[in-house]
Amino acid sequence: MYDNKRESFEVKSDPVEFEKKIKPYLKKFKKSDMLIIMEHTGVYHLKLANYLYENNYQVAVVNPFSIRKFMEAKMTRVKTDKTDSYFIAEYGRTFFDGELYKPKPDVEKEIEVKLKILEDLQQQLTMLKNKRESLSHVPMKRLKENLEYYDELIRKIEKSIKELEKEIKELSKKNFQEEYKLLKSIPGVSDRVIGVVIAMFGGFKRFKSVKEAASYAGLNPSPYESGTSVKKSGSIKKMGNPYARKILYMAALSAIRFNKYCRELYERLVSKGKAKKLALVAVAHKLLRQAYGVLKNRRPFDENFCT
Repeated sequence: MYDNKRESFEVKSDPVEFEKKIKPYLKKFKKSDMLIIMEHTGVYHLKLANYLYENNYQVAVVNPFSIRKFMEAKMTRVKTDKTDSYFIAEYGRTFFDGELYKPKPDVEKEIEVKLKILEDLQQQLTMLKNKRESLSHVPMKRLKENLEYYDELIRKIEKSIKELEKEIKELSKKNFQEEYKLLKSIPGVSDRVIGVVIAMFGGFKRFKSVKEAASYAGLNPSPYESGTSVKKSGSIKKMGNPYARKILYMAALSAIRFNKYCRELYERLVSKGKAKKLALVAVAHKLLRQAYGVLKNRRPFDENFCT
């Protein structure tokens, strides 16, 4: 879009398609005058985003939620690819003020990939254990043989999980020695949490505040107000990184046992009548703030200093 004019192209998110259909058109503009903006689409935007970055284009990858809210503010009801592309361009032209896209270092990518494989294996393990349990209650001949089949699969996946956890730990300790040591000083922080902070949060280097980091994980409550009489404390909106949120939530279960400030927060909220799940989300948020604090200040966690 330029001089209030717009042209539409249908092109795959692929460097080859970009070279054929878009690059010739963009030659009439200076790269320094352009912003190529796209939505975050899991992994599907990465190939093109990396190509553009390597070829010195200014690229921005934005949260789809931000685009959706922008479209709602414009009160549009049309939902087509062409309309979406127009509003994404308009968002970039008039509203975007975030950081430009920059690929993750290879070691961070490797840790992130291993974390995702680990999550897949955990889900398979849970599914197999559930099937094995249900099968054990079925009266049938040769049941033992069937159960042994499931037992063998379970053992193999458990072995793979242990190996992956070891690899993630070694990658973190070897390549991020200081960060690993600082994060490990926080009671309740596991090697998997450290991997998430390093690979998915990038050690918080791209976040200006802990609020931004919490928003990325979807751990910020959304306040609710209506008029002057209806006010609610709000709830967690699941719009951030689901895996990061899940790992921090699971870490909260450990933190309420071993982390003084997390335990005190949890007990205080439960004593006030808050649901245990909501209290654990608050603990996950607290744990994230502690991790953010030790990395930003480059100082180990101190139990005598409330964070």
